[in-house]
Amino acid sequence: MNYQPVPPGETLTFDWVARFPGVFMYHCGVPPVLHHIANGMYGAIIVEPKEGLAPAREYVLVSSEFYPGERAVRGVYEGDPARMESVDPAYVVFNGRANRYVDAPLVARPNELIRLWVMNAGPTLTTAFHVIGAVFDHVYPDGNPTNRLNGIQTWNVPPGGGAMFELRIPDPGKYPFVTHSFAYTGLGAVGMIEVSRDAPSAPTSYPTMASPFDGGLTPVEGTVPTGGGAATSPAPSPTPATEPAGGSEGAVELHASITGFTPPSLHVPGPQVRIALVNDDPMPHDLTIDELGVKVAVDPGATATVRFRADPGTYTFYCSIPGHREAGMEGTLVVGAAH
Repeated sequence: MNYQPVPPGETLTFDWVARFPGVFMYHCGVPPVLHHIANGMYGAIIVEPKEGLAPAREYVLVSSEFYPGERAVRGVYEGDPARMESVDPAYVVFNGRANRYVDAPLVARPNELIRLWVMNAGPTLTTAFHVIGAVFDHVYPDGNPTNRLNGIQTWNVPPGGGAMFELRIPDPGKYPFVTHSFAYTGLGAVGMIEVSRDAPSAPTSYPTMASPFDGGLTPVEGTVPTGGGAATSPAPSPTPATEPAGGSEGAVELHASITGFTPPSLHVPGPQVRIALVNDDPMPHDLTIDELGVKVAVDPGATATVRFRADPGTYTFYCSIPGHREAGMEGTLVVGAAH
């Protein structure tokens, strides 16, 4: 099993043997994969070698692109599929925000060993990683210590790939790190390493799990000296669809998430139909039934109710937001004769 969809409100736990050390990407693999990654569903996993690594000041940098639409939809900017497919990003960033480390630099002391774990989430562009004013002592493609390269000035990290960079900077000052593909540097793929004798001491341990957007700096409960992981608690299961209400109105509850509607098939008596649409996602959805002229939007985490009349028959419903139907947000409504 390479990946397994996780239904709304459910938890999937799995484990595997980490056969190779390095820095690796995890991401949502539900179609359309391009849309999920471009909207931020990814992160980095660091596997350290059994024998450990030399003490160093370590940072995690996740590079990626964002393709927001021109306008917010109910307060949320969604990725624009056309921009994704034409590779026209609005932002190219490290750790989720343009120019994040320009005003809040990464810090180090002169001649201190700096270890940068760089993972490129893409989804499309290569990161030509470079520190201006410095040369990497060593670069390890995919972060594996056996893949050692010496004296490298720039190294290409492909989408879905990673690398471990080690360097020492002898002189105090500010040293920009960038993607050396300069058409994209100005879109936010630049930060600073500030070298100062007054820099605080490097941490002696790191979080067992950390946000992919904060360089591994946010304190998290539980730390280990060489990385690791933590299990999550199961989330509650979604409420099942209700049985049709009495009388001439068929009432059902329908849950919406990017992986699909639950349940995917609704059966109600006619002619009056009432659907409570529950949005389980942090993004907006809608319910569209073209044959009946039905369209109702629901905000993230909210519930919307729609009532309409339908003759006996079978109808297709779906989410009309671009990319959502292609991701699996489609189902069937079967309306029976009234009793």
